[in-house]
Amino acid sequence: MQNNISSIVLLFILLFSSSAQAQLLNVESVRSDADSAGWHGQLNFNLSLSQYNDRVLQFTNKANLSYFSDHHAYLFLNNLKLVNLDGASVISSGYSHLRTTFNRENRFSPEVFFQYQYNNNLGLRNRFLGGAGFRYTLFDGDNWTGSFSTGLMAEYEQWKETGQPPIENEFLKSTSNLSLRGKLNPQTTFLLIGYYQARPDQFFQARSILETQLQVTMTRRISMSVQFSAAYDADPVIDIPNWTYELSNGFVIKL
Repeated sequence: MQNNISSIVLLFILLFSSSAQAQLLNVESVRSDADSAGWHGQLNFNLSLSQYNDRVLQFTNKANLSYFSDHHAYLFLNNLKLVNLDGASVISSGYSHLRTTFNRENRFSPEVFFQYQYNNNLGLRNRFLGGAGFRYTLFDGDNWTGSFSTGLMAEYEQWKETGQPPIENEFLKSTSNLSLRGKLNPQTTFLLIGYYQARPDQFFQARSILETQLQVTMTRRISMSVQFSAAYDADPVIDIPNWTYELSNGFVIKL
């Protein structure tokens, strides 16, 4: 009985955490839940409170589908945010991401990826990007895995601030990440990952993010997740904060 009460209290604490959404996508959190061969599906529901230029209440749904063959991995990720602003519900942001990792079991694995993204709350109307690189496994133990990924991508984006003329950009950028993931105990997994994206001619004026995720298994198919991320853009295209942050939580349903 005491364990049940503790679980209910923890659930309510998680459901009412606050958040602000970062701009980078975490692929490693999906990869860590689907390492075995075959089809894998995942639904994630989050309730969060966000602050950029406005304060909004958000409900987030993530739907991910992946196929792991004996040699390669194919990931298709989608995210949609429903936002309540002054009593009106609107769709404010989302992305679709497609990624293929070749020779996934090798220490050195080439990758290609494509993404579409928008975030009306930040003024990002459209962002298209595509790129290629490689993923290198630093170590792979029974409980902990570390990896490094790097590559190049082409990015096209459209920005529009209220009362301001639209802005269009085309960039070639490097993109890199360093990740650590593993098990704290049989029911709890932990992920730490850092991203760094920059133009080659302005390498130290980057878009970067540091993210942690804690996932607790409740049943064979249902888990609770808590995720914190802090992002920094050294040179924002429009007048938005350099720093954004996120503390989000919710349920993960494995299909």
